[in-house]
Amino acid sequence: MFLSLTILDILISGFYTLLFIGIANFLSNNFKKKYGLRKAKFLRAFIIAKLMGSILFSILHVFIYKGGDTFVYFSCSLFYLEQFLKQPLDFFQLLSMNEESLANIIYGKNFIGKYYLSSPDVRLMGKLGSLFVLLGFKQFMATNILISMFSCFGLWKIYSIMCSLVNKYHNALAIGILFYPTTIIWSSGLLKDTFSITAVGLIFWSVNNLTYQRKIIKSVLLTFVSVYACMILKPYILYIFIPSMLLWAQDAFTKRIQNKIIKSLFRPLIIAAFAFGGFFFINSISESAGKYSLENAVSVAEGFQSWHSYLAETRSQSGYSLGEVEFTPLGVLTKSPEAFFVTFYRPLMFVDVTNFATAFEAVQSLILLFFTIYVFVKVGLLKSLKLILSNHHIRAFFIFAVIFGITVGITSYNFGALSRYKIPALPFYTAALIFILHFGNKDHTKTLKQKPVLK
Repeated sequence: MFLSLTILDILISGFYTLLFIGIANFLSNNFKKKYGLRKAKFLRAFIIAKLMGSILFSILHVFIYKGGDTFVYFSCSLFYLEQFLKQPLDFFQLLSMNEESLANIIYGKNFIGKYYLSSPDVRLMGKLGSLFVLLGFKQFMATNILISMFSCFGLWKIYSIMCSLVNKYHNALAIGILFYPTTIIWSSGLLKDTFSITAVGLIFWSVNNLTYQRKIIKSVLLTFVSVYACMILKPYILYIFIPSMLLWAQDAFTKRIQNKIIKSLFRPLIIAAFAFGGFFFINSISESAGKYSLENAVSVAEGFQSWHSYLAETRSQSGYSLGEVEFTPLGVLTKSPEAFFVTFYRPLMFVDVTNFATAFEAVQSLILLFFTIYVFVKVGLLKSLKLILSNHHIRAFFIFAVIFGITVGITSYNFGALSRYKIPALPFYTAALIFILHFGNKDHTKTLKQKPVLK
């Protein structure tokens, strides 16, 4: 199935673009009154950036890549939509069909998605995408524009919470979270990465609410839906993100206890409760994760590495190598520094650049490398390490970003795939660096808003 940008698609996309720019202006005016000029300005710019990102995403896949996973997901979304239009009363039954039941359906000759519907993640992408395809009148770019607007919620939630934790560097946080080019482009189309980063943002927002007993029902529901979606699409994100969030939540919860005696008595119990809860939760996710279960982690990692190496060698895609990797604890540990570096600081200019895409990534990586060096020089290496260990925000964000960065760096072996896979880690890594800069400043004032305190 080859998709093209039709005149109808361009017209519908133009209508939605103007509509969302109008909505951005309206929301910006409301935010100006409620949150101030700066946050209103960023909201409008963020929505416009996401619109441009979805248009660029569509153009790249139609005219440059001429294919990709997004075409498969679009085809599956069309399938679910057409089944709904044919038999709307049987649509909910269709949503619950497994691989065997779907095999009995007669497919159209041009439907390529039938070869992929055996995979639960592809089926879920088809179901999620069908609503956007309906609203986009079955047009590719229009669908991507709608999905990009939906995904704004996750990244905006992350940014809002980060801003509530510090009273400075909101501009830097906006650049690192909202306007990081890789994140803008690869979270603005019909891809698993788009829905995954949205789920991560909503989980982060919900955990923050639940920690301080705010909007409990809404937060629980959003957590349930987001975890379910992420569990089907990319459960390996949850294996690292959930423990990091539990660590963050228990630290925040413990800090609210003012009485030192009570705190010393309850801290071990709180840690144990969060640890056991997280252990059983992760096990439950793993049991439902199919090929992405923890038991299959090594084989899946080897498969990703092998496939992306093959693409780099045979299809002129931009690959990299960490050498021979033994998927044992010691083997992974020895490759961790290199894997971490390749995720956040490669491709390197004049070394890894083979086309425009890698050059684009190389510029971002170089800027991030310079900013990292600036932070550690400005604050001091020793003081930065102390902050990572002592500040519960920085510690939790660093743990997630570093472990996740190592995981995707050691398995991707392809800069194109890596640019998408690392998206969940980027907001938390850049935020952690900015927090080090902020809390490492001798003149910084107390930044946390006053929370209800447990006595």
